Amino acid sequence: MTAEVGLAERVWVVCGLNGLLALGLLALVRPILRLRTALWVTERALDNWQRAAKPALALTSAELLHLRARLQANRTTLGRWRRRLQFWQGIRRLALWLQQRLYG
Repeated sequence: MTAEVGLAERVWVVCGLNGLLALGLLALVRPILRLRTALWVTERALDNWQRAAKPALALTSAELLHLRARLQANRTTLGRWRRRLQFWQGIRRLALWLQQRLYG
């Protein structure tokens, strides 16, 4: 008899907690819908801002030419550094090879 009473109490407790959870979810429906609307409004505002800002932020042909010249200069500098690195890697390989032959 005691086991049945304890089981019944547990069932009522679980049902009560489920009911409280359902009430909590119902209480959150309105704020969630408001947040959804606020997010939609924000998304529309950002989309409008992006459309308005695109022409204002577009690069002029002079700026593009300047960027192209800088890119070519950077490419040349990068090529120089790559050749230096290859040279020093070759020196290192030669030193390791000599070390292996002489002391290995």
